[in-house]
Amino acid sequence: MTENEKSQNLEDNLDMVNYIMLHRIYDLLTIIANKLVGPEDTSKLIQYHEQGFLLGPTPAYTPSEESSENS
Repeated sequence: MTENEKSQNLEDNLDMVNYIMLHRIYDLLTIIANKLVGPEDTSKLIQYHEQGFLLGPTPAYTPSEESSENS
């Protein structure tokens, strides 16, 4: 398989594509946050994330009890 054939098969590289795109989104959101709230608050948030904390609300979706009873 040539290098060209490897790069054409996107499905084989979806994990890496997702990783790169999420990092690009993260980078843009960091820039926006720095402009809106300042670098101090942004760095605090990044530190919380590195420690494993999520500051947003808990997920709103919970499966209904009816669907678990039918399984």
